[in-house]
Amino acid sequence: MSKFTIKVLSVVMSIALAFTTASYCLVADAKTASELQQEKQKIQEEIDDAQDKIDELAQEKAETEEYLSALTEKINLLQDKIDNLESDKATLQAEIDSIQASIDTTIEEIEEAQEQIDEKQELFDECYALYCQRLRAMYVSGSVSNLEVILTCPDMSSMLTRSQMIKSVSEKDSEALNELITIMEEIEAEKAALEDKRTELDQAKADLEADKEALQASINEIDSAKSELDAEAAEANAIMEKLGAETSEYMEKIETNKEELQQVQNEINAAINSSGSSGGGSYSGSTGSGSGVLCYPTDGRTISAGFPNYASGGYHGGVDFPVPTGSNVYAAGDGKVILVKYLNYSYGYHVVIDHGDGLSTLYAHNSSINVNVGDYVTQGQIIALSGSTGNSTGPHCHFEVRVNGSQVNPLSYL
Repeated sequence: MSKFTIKVLSVVMSIALAFTTASYCLVADAKTASELQQEKQKIQEEIDDAQDKIDELAQEKAETEEYLSALTEKINLLQDKIDNLESDKATLQAEIDSIQASIDTTIEEIEEAQEQIDEKQELFDECYALYCQRLRAMYVSGSVSNLEVILTCPDMSSMLTRSQMIKSVSEKDSEALNELITIMEEIEAEKAALEDKRTELDQAKADLEADKEALQASINEIDSAKSELDAEAAEANAIMEKLGAETSEYMEKIETNKEELQQVQNEINAAINSSGSSGGGSYSGSTGSGSGVLCYPTDGRTISAGFPNYASGGYHGGVDFPVPTGSNVYAAGDGKVILVKYLNYSYGYHVVIDHGDGLSTLYAHNSSINVNVGDYVTQGQIIALSGSTGNSTGPHCHFEVRVNGSQVNPLSYL
């Protein structure tokens, strides 16, 4: 072969090799792209599945919040129903007491009337016995007419005397008879009045029994409503604990014992009213959002639940700062400690400080309290250690600001 031929063959083989290599690379690249497409499709499917799960979880959370809101509304309505039934119960009880008092009075009047009838009956019996005795005497003396008695008189004087005697006896008999009739009529009238009173008494007793039955029905309905309320509150609290674990929002459960809660509020209001807002601070005038009049009660600034409602719509009278148990709780301002309580319900271990000019603050659910009633504290002073006492699902500081006893938004003062 010539050098030219060898060179041409070399070029052709190089071209062929290059083509073959290029073709191999194209095939290899196409296969890798297919695999990548498959992987991409698989990843997208997983993303879609993940998004579906996210959407499902988001929907479930929305439904849970909505369900909790509906439960809260029902709980409030049940509480309104119980309040209404309690008012009806009080009205029925007052009516029962009134009817019972009327029955007691009527029974006394019947007893008095019966005594009067018995006395007149005794008098009637005496008069009747005397009258009968008189009639028997007349019968024994014979049936002599008045005319015979007069005609048998020996003289005019005797006749006049006998005539006067007959008239006197006749009048006496007539008076006795009239007296008997009068007494008898009075007895009959009083017996009729007595029967009316007995009828009135029977009606009152019937009304009393009807009211007692209505009262018992009301009590049963109250018990039923309270049982339903407790069940709904338990379910709501379970949801709140679940949501609280996810979001830390719900740090406090729903409480249904209104008497205990009212007692707590009464003690707080009494302490505020008796203090006369004589604390050391001066906080007159209106405040805006974040006025800085008060400092934060904890080192943590995270707020799990604000004022005045939870996401479910339930009332929340302050703000919650979730902090570990034993964290410092600080006085939000200078003032005088006016209330320290250690409860196993409601606010648990809580402190109220009067800052003057109608401004007071409350710190609840502490694990321990470092101050006493009457102590003067300064802003930033440690007054307690946080905890989860009372109505609490986790360690936090429930912080309230009150103006003239009314709860206001604490964030307007921090």
